[in-house]
Order: sequence, then C-alpha cells, then structure tokens
Amino acid sequence: MLTFLTPLGALLVLVALLPLGALAYAALRAERTARALRLAPAGRRALVLPAALAAGVCVCLAVAAAQPAVRTTHRQSVRTQSQVFFVVDVSRSMAASPTVSGETRLARARAVVDGLHRAVPDVPSGLAGLTDRVLPYLFPTSSAVAFDQTLRRSVLVETPRPQQVSTNATTFAALASLGRDGFFDRGTRTRTCVLVTDGQSRSYATGDVARSLAGPRGCRLLVVRVGDASDRVFGADGTPEAGFAPDPAAGANVRQLAEATGGRAFEPSELGAAASALRQAASVGPVSREAAEVTSRALAPWFAALAALLAAALVAVRIRRPGLHLIRTYA
Repeated sequence: MLTFLTPLGALLVLVALLPLGALAYAALRAERTARALRLAPAGRRALVLPAALAAGVCVCLAVAAAQPAVRTTHRQSVRTQSQVFFVVDVSRSMAASPTVSGETRLARARAVVDGLHRAVPDVPSGLAGLTDRVLPYLFPTSSAVAFDQTLRRSVLVETPRPQQVSTNATTFAALASLGRDGFFDRGTRTRTCVLVTDGQSRSYATGDVARSLAGPRGCRLLVVRVGDASDRVFGADGTPEAGFAPDPAAGANVRQLAEATGGRAFEPSELGAAASALRQAASVGPVSREAAEVTSRALAPWFAALAALLAAALVAVRIRRPGLHLIRTYA
C-alpha cells in the first residue's frame, strides 16, 4: 500500500508553477515583440523540453518532500490461546564468564532465549528480567522484530536492580508474581514460563511459588540453567571479584524449583530437549492468520535522485542551446 508520511510536503509542487509561468510569460512577450518588429518569432517547440524538465524537477522534489512509502503487511499463523513468557536472570552473577574476554552467562542466556523463541514462532512471547523481583520488558507479542530488539537492548545485568543489597540478590520467590500480576492476557488458556538462570538464588519457600504458578493465572515452568563452576565475575581491571563465588548447588536449586512447580529443568547440553518440551507445552490451541509485521520502504530517495537527473538534463539542454532565442532574426 502506498502512503505519504508528510503529505503536506506535496504542496511544494506549487513551486513548479513559478518557472513554468515565467517561461509562458517570456514566450508571449517575445511573440508580441516579434510582431511589433515584424520579425519571425521562434517556434514554441524550443520551450517545450526545458519547461517539461523544469516541471519534472519540481514535481519530483514535491513528491520526495511528501515522503512516499510502500507499506507491506506480513501475515503469519499465530496461536490465539497460548502465550510464553521468557524470564531471564539478570543478577550480578550473570556477568560471570570463564575468562576476561569470554562469553558471559547473560550472553549465553540471551542465546538460549533466542533459540527457544525460534522453536515456537507462532506463539506470542514476552520477556522479563529477574533479580529479587520480576520486571516485564515486553508483554506477549507475535512480532519477532519487537522480541529480538527487546532481547538485545533491554536484557542487561541488574536491570532491574535488586531492591535489597545482598551478595546473592536473586531469589526464585519472585517467580510467584508470574501467577498473580497479570503477565499474560486474561483469555489465554495455555501459559508457559521459561526461566533461564545460573541457578544461584537465596533461600525461599518453594511451596509459595508452586501454589502461585499452579493457580488459575499461573503457568507451566521450564527452567534452563546456564553457567559453569569455573566462571568468575571480572572487574574493570581484569581481576576476579573477591565477593563472587559460583554456587556448587546451582544445579540442585534448578531441579528443586522445577520439581516443586511440576515443571522441567534442563542443563546447557539439553537445549534440544528444552525446545521440544517448549513446543509440546506451548504450540497448542487454535491458530489464526494475523498481521505480525508491517514493513515500510521509503521512496523519497528515488524521487530525489530522479529530480537530480532531470536537473542535470536541464543544465545540459541550456549548455547545448545557450540562448534559447525567443526571436529568430534573418539577415
């Protein structure tokens, strides 16, 4: 569909009337002068080409000023009764990496989320960060572009910052909010939560989280652990921070959370199984064809380039015929 982003810019076409009017006036005046002097006037054909080129330049500039664009709506199959919420642990420990220049746990977590999201392209998905609370970055959407941009730009270490100052700020107790704070649309029947974490959490009441997620507004939980016992958090000077130590019980913490909530836990080497489990849990229910993405292709640069070509042609005509004589004389 063709649309104009700044349609008032098309009023610039009125500028085309100025040179055309000037040429018409000059032609009429030249004819009158020729008749008065009993000379043969130059043919009007000499004015047609320059006038057409000048008008073309003005019209192209006017269209470019209106910023025309072709908008295309891309439709895709979307699950109407199923949604997924990806929750990424963004605590300080997720900045840990095997070496100073190695890939951080958070970078690995983003890669896991990206891969799992691609496993369920027809399921609207949202994103949130976890410290000692869960902060939504993006509510479930079928837009892959919005999801990818949010994952890349918003999922950062300590965003949100923990409300309490502690060596280990993360607590899985915050996951209870997924079942009570409206993360999913009300009419959604199948709700799936995917937690990607390094498994380092303060002690919490697993029963509270289990009851919340099992409630009418809760979700089925899948947990994917990232990180390694050799990871360290490095300071600006490249030395490991003394206050950080990997939790040897991280894997057990993840399994305990999954068992308490009736979900499943996966290690980094089990991403294929995690993707299959996610598809089995979320790719269910009715499907409809909906507008997922709207892309826009700007045409203004093309019209501006055409105006430049026409202007160059006009200059070439003037050079080739330097005095478009309005009166032709005879010896």
